[in-house]
Amino acid sequence: MTQKIIDLSMVTDGDPSPLMSAKITHLSHIEGAYMDQKFFGVFPEDWPHPGMSYADDFVEMTTHTGTHMDAPWHMTPISEGKLAKTIDEWPLEYCYGDGVVVDIRDISDGYEISKEEIIKRFEKLNYKIKPGDIILTMTGNDKLWGKPEYSTHGGHLGREALKWILDQGVKLVGADSWSFDRAYEWWSKDYLDNNRDKKYMWPCHLLGIDKEYAHIEKLTNLDKLPPFGFKFAAFPIKFAKGSAGFVRAVAFVEE
Repeated sequence: MTQKIIDLSMVTDGDPSPLMSAKITHLSHIEGAYMDQKFFGVFPEDWPHPGMSYADDFVEMTTHTGTHMDAPWHMTPISEGKLAKTIDEWPLEYCYGDGVVVDIRDISDGYEISKEEIIKRFEKLNYKIKPGDIILTMTGNDKLWGKPEYSTHGGHLGREALKWILDQGVKLVGADSWSFDRAYEWWSKDYLDNNRDKKYMWPCHLLGIDKEYAHIEKLTNLDKLPPFGFKFAAFPIKFAKGSAGFVRAVAFVEE
């Protein structure tokens, strides 16, 4: 039996949302040689490739660009009655474990899955969630990256569906969509159409007030995984007091 590693992370390069931004400036080898000469007196022509030293990249972006993990601090300042954990405080033991993929590609745009519906989906999978499992919802949105509908296609779990999952001892969940909630366009419309009813506001994220958990957004390639029987790993960059951290999410599948 061999082990295959499946890359579940997208390339970090911009973001379609007006709430996010990304700017990557590439420093060429020629510019690197110039900097070495300017600060250290190294002659550019003495490098193995004359005139070319190191390459580098300057990055200006939100920590929520690309495949990333939202810390509890992103969702709320107070979680379970105490200061919410920032990304550098999130326990690494929650970032590796048995993965489970729940396919929700069949639901309509803007649909919110209920607790009863998610229970039925796990019954259909013939899988019982255990503490430490990492639950991944497959919306199929990763296939729409670069298209206008990437941010708004499909639906997602509702608050009570997610709460039921977390109540089973789960600390980390993830999705192949822009957000772990339904798109802003959907939940904000329900909120405004119902006289600013707060129950529609950012329901999965705001569940973090009562249940401390983390979630991963903008995964990809979940369709390459079995429903369960694989290991999942995603360790976040330790941005000091950060609300999120970039991750290289991978799955280990036995063949």
